[in-house]
Amino acid sequence: MAEPGLGIVIVHYNTPKLLRACLGQLESDPPRLPCDVVVVDNASAADPVRELACAFPRVRFLRNDANLGFARASNQGLRATAAPYCLLLNPDALAAGPALDHLVEVLETTPRAGAVAPRLAGTDGRLQLSCRRFPKLRVLLARATRLDCLLPRLADAYLMRDWDHAQERVVDWAMGACLLLRRAALDQVGLLDEGFFMYYEDLDLCRRLGQAGWEVRYTPAVTVVHAHQRGSARLLPNRLAWIHLRSLARLVRKHRLAW
Repeated sequence: MAEPGLGIVIVHYNTPKLLRACLGQLESDPPRLPCDVVVVDNASAADPVRELACAFPRVRFLRNDANLGFARASNQGLRATAAPYCLLLNPDALAAGPALDHLVEVLETTPRAGAVAPRLAGTDGRLQLSCRRFPKLRVLLARATRLDCLLPRLADAYLMRDWDHAQERVVDWAMGACLLLRRAALDQVGLLDEGFFMYYEDLDLCRRLGQAGWEVRYTPAVTVVHAHQRGSARLLPNRLAWIHLRSLARLVRKHRLAW
């Protein structure tokens, strides 16, 4: 068997229908590069995961006894594959082979690119604002508490609403829902910070890539469908919202975000 050129890491927690669709897309329309698909399951219900493992025998399933969070589980998957290109892919994302081929091509033709993200669209086809500027603390705090309507100009600048998202460009950071990473860049800056249980680990990684001289690129040439829901954005209090706020506190301490 050929050595994998592309490692695909999917962190899963109790969304078997979404994961089945995600894996089915990869199986029916695979990329050209030999792939190593690794699903890291964070203690989901056992029966659905066993069924998926049987349905997709070429996929490696790593099962945790507890929910270790997104960053730690992603790192398990990244360490489990030796591929030179590593894709972080959410189970609620549908990535076709040609889209992944193009992401790999961007890294192959742009030596300083440490990461590249595609255009993301919802199931209704609408653009998701998935690449962003580095934020000010008040914008993130407002978004975490669903009060971003109080800071519309700052929120628009953070989400890059002043740009049509129709051209490939270098960005500050991109969401980890579908993010292709260069192994050499990860070797230099390190994997995801496991101090983030969930949320902002992608921003932190992109920040560290930029500080080390790597580019984070966005390409609208291909679109990945992402059934994204802001679970933490329900009215407080809820568990995901508190996790979000804890991650925000870590981000502020680590990167000294300005108010």
